[in-house]
Amino acid sequence: MSRKGLIVLIIMMLIAVSSSAETIRIGKTDCLLQPSAETDSMKKYVLFVGSAEYFNACSSCKSIMADDGDLLIPQGNCERELCSAASDEVIRDIRPTLLSWAADGYEMILIGYSAGGYPATTLASQLAGEGYSGRLYLLDGVSGAYKSTYFNESYYRNHLATWDVVIYASSDRYVRISERTRRIGSKLSDDDNVIYHRYKLNHEGMKLFYNVIMNGAEAPEPVPEQISMP
Repeated sequence: MSRKGLIVLIIMMLIAVSSSAETIRIGKTDCLLQPSAETDSMKKYVLFVGSAEYFNACSSCKSIMADDGDLLIPQGNCERELCSAASDEVIRDIRPTLLSWAADGYEMILIGYSAGGYPATTLASQLAGEGYSGRLYLLDGVSGAYKSTYFNESYYRNHLATWDVVIYASSDRYVRISERTRRIGSKLSDDDNVIYHRYKLNHEGMKLFYNVIMNGAEAPEPVPEQISMP
């Protein structure tokens, strides 16, 4: 390929990438909104990523696509810690949007990775309180106590009994939220509405499940040797 042809190809690729996602503002919160598929499958995905990429979602999450529904990735506020005032602002901003989607009959699929598990869980419980069901994925995303709310097994049983809750935990020894996800996931594993799997991955590796979920697939069940780490 000639140098000129290569430059044209690169420009076309850049245009394709930049047009694949639209940054919108809901309240004070910037979001990455992927356009829905040509055939509306009546699904809406909301991905709450971890602290490392949460505040740069629009630049670092463009490769994340929802093939059969809209995908909303809130950015938050880079001046504050996730799981505090920044997450509360995001929750307040996008809650009306999620309620409107649910009221229109869309299947709500909320995904929380790492610290993103707090806004995902909180919004799922708020939707449940309004009578809407859905599916909550927590990828190493079980939060601890926040503002006198304890995200323990009783919280999920009291607030999310009408939701399908899928918990994927890593075997990471060095990340507190990984250990907490394993502990709570194990306690909920016999509940009818909960799926719990633990994988021999580190905390960072749980991001592999972003596109698995949004391609409509379930992660494979771990084989016994994958869960041998304490």
